[in-house]
Amino acid sequence: MQERTQRETQRDRTREARVRVLGATVERLRRELDAQRRDARSRTMVEQAKGLLAERFGCGVETAHDHLLELAAQAGVEPAVAAALLLGADADAPAEEAARPVAVFDPATYLEPVPDPRSVPDEPVPDGRVGDEPAGALPDAPAEPAPRLPAPLAAARRLAAAAFEAARGPDELARRLGAEALGWLGARAVLLTVLEPDGALRVAGAHDLPPHVVSEWARIPPHCNVGLVRALREGAPLWEADPRRLALVGAAAGLPGPHSCVPLVTGGRTIGAAEITWSPDTAPDAGTRRYVRAVLEHCARRLRELVPAAGGVTDAPWLRALLDAVQAPGALMSPVRDESGRVVDFRVDAVNADAADLPGHRPEDLVGMRLLEHYPGLAVAGLFQEYVRVLETGVPLRRGPGESAGAGEGPPAPSTMSVRACRVGGGVLASWRFHADAADLAGQLAQAQRLGNLGWSRWDLVTGETDWSDHLYTLFGRARAAGPLPLERLADHVVPEDLPQAEHLMRTLLGRREPADLELRVRVGGDVRHLRVMAEPVLDSTGEPVALHTVFQDVSQRRRSAEMLAATRRQLQRERRRIAEERHIAVELQRAILPLPRGPRTLPGLRTAVRYLPAQSRARVGGDWYEASTLADEEVFLAVGDVSGHGLDAAAAMARLRNALSGLACTGAPPDRLLAWLNRLVTHRHRSLTASVVAARFAPSTRTLVWAQAGHPPPVLRRGGGAELLSPPDGVLLGAVDEPRLTATTLTLERGDLLLFYTDGLVERRDRDLSAGFELLREAVAACCGAGPDDLIDHVLEALGAANPNDDTCLLAVQAT
Repeated sequence: MQERTQRETQRDRTREARVRVLGATVERLRRELDAQRRDARSRTMVEQAKGLLAERFGCGVETAHDHLLELAAQAGVEPAVAAALLLGADADAPAEEAARPVAVFDPATYLEPVPDPRSVPDEPVPDGRVGDEPAGALPDAPAEPAPRLPAPLAAARRLAAAAFEAARGPDELARRLGAEALGWLGARAVLLTVLEPDGALRVAGAHDLPPHVVSEWARIPPHCNVGLVRALREGAPLWEADPRRLALVGAAAGLPGPHSCVPLVTGGRTIGAAEITWSPDTAPDAGTRRYVRAVLEHCARRLRELVPAAGGVTDAPWLRALLDAVQAPGALMSPVRDESGRVVDFRVDAVNADAADLPGHRPEDLVGMRLLEHYPGLAVAGLFQEYVRVLETGVPLRRGPGESAGAGEGPPAPSTMSVRACRVGGGVLASWRFHADAADLAGQLAQAQRLGNLGWSRWDLVTGETDWSDHLYTLFGRARAAGPLPLERLADHVVPEDLPQAEHLMRTLLGRREPADLELRVRVGGDVRHLRVMAEPVLDSTGEPVALHTVFQDVSQRRRSAEMLAATRRQLQRERRRIAEERHIAVELQRAILPLPRGPRTLPGLRTAVRYLPAQSRARVGGDWYEASTLADEEVFLAVGDVSGHGLDAAAAMARLRNALSGLACTGAPPDRLLAWLNRLVTHRHRSLTASVVAARFAPSTRTLVWAQAGHPPPVLRRGGGAELLSPPDGVLLGAVDEPRLTATTLTLERGDLLLFYTDGLVERRDRDLSAGFELLREAVAACCGAGPDDLIDHVLEALGAANPNDDTCLLAVQAT
């Protein structure tokens, strides 16, 4: 097995090496192709520029080429750059020979005069990407295409760029910006500042500002309420900064007029900020703002060349050395802002070699990548917001060690992580460390053994050495000072009944040399524990076992739970049998006491029908009953009752009450007195019993029905085409009080009237109100089209649906004849 693993590892390493070689080859070919394309484009632009100059000045190609080289030398740029600037200007502008010395790329020599941007229509030209793009936006940032400058303004921008290239210092750059690039638009004074590593701004150049003011504002701390600092912090221009709210250099110099503070951005990095003071009658409108931002991009690029430390801390050699000296992964990141200046991401500008422990990336792969695009989990973990806070406040971050969600792609994986971060210039310097050392792994292993209640061992069959994990001593109840248990003494702790299984375990491991998994009972002190044993042999090159690796897991609690579950299951089965037997007895008793007629019965003056519906739950045999019999005086006694409870006790109580009421009815007493006597019997003989009853006495000669009730639902009378619930007389449940108030009421029945007595199981449901059940019953009785009591019961049961799942139901229907 080990040899197979080594071969697979070697194959993986070879495959990885081939992939690396192939990737390096592809990258080298891509660079060569890009260089060839750049050379071809440069040669094409130079030839086109030579043709343009030859046409403008009426000279030969060689003379035009010499003139191009002269212009490039004056501007301090490569010939290809000079050619690109010439070709980007208005090609249709008339050429005029210069009769006086002119500045490099003077519009009087090569181009038309540049008009006011506020009077130029916005017509896009092939060149001129720069417009109102957000400060700090990167060239490769996914965004909508920026508005392009009109052709004359694009030409003016290129002239300004050429003038900036000729600047020999920051002060000259500020003068060219204020006097040449922006002066014709109304700019009066200019201040250029560069960003320092601690976030402060240092004055680099000034134009038309008093020297003492420039000296006083030489260094602006990062927490001052200054317009330049605010524009830098928000990453967006302040075109008309309010001197009442912000400190402004131009206002401090006593210059009236609008003041604009604009970040200086080049190559996706903010290197500083510029303040422009305009003439009092000038206001930077939309056209001016677009042109100013385009010009300031060229100005920022030249300023960074003139002041190498301008915001470019990521390029500083000392920072690279600092990152390499940090004994943890580290990176310097610059902010990426949206149009409102809000930080929406960070771009990695520099990393050290230890950053290779980031999942799936090499250090060189990290440079230039967007943080949230590749590690979206940083936002979920709150780390991205912490970086933004460090950038905005300058307060260093110290976080962890603690649990942190995985930052890479895919599902987040928890890990222990420490993070440090501080602001450096306009960016954030961060370092981090994942805590996965040996101590953490040992702690995780100990936690896994404790939670799983398991331990591991290794028995060396050659040297006889034994190694146990800490928790295995706990499982065997053995002191650690006593050392691990030798393999030959393991059987001493196994209960005698399980010794055959222990022998089978050793035969499997040492004889057949196969892994084994079984359960043994071992004695630990005065207790017996169930241990699951999972073991496998370690074989040498000849196939002989040289060691045993074993994992023991205490499953005693699981076994006890299984035994308790089996005992509970057996008890439940016995209970089910008892309930079934009791139900059978209750049903037989109910049938014996309460026989149901096969069809309608005829009594003096009445035709009757009875129906009994047991509850859907087979275990809930109730105590519902009825009585319909002829008394000695030829009157008819009717009753329907319901005893509380279910099962055998309810059936027995039903028998007692029914027989008692039937006997009392023979006295000829009215129904209310009968119920009073029955209540006295219940309260004195059966204290725990309650019941409801409706009782009636019908005289055939007069068709009068006298009835009373004790907590029972009222009957329903159907007469003609309608139905109504009878208003019940006074009465409460039997057994509720000792001396209840019981009254009776009299009803005269007409020939054909139908009267339905019933128990509460007919109208009660858990999913509806009782009053709704009564209304459904009344509507069902009214809608019955049948002629007899049997038809009425059938129609009611069909209209109200299935039987009550929790209670029995008894119905007694009578019809006057």
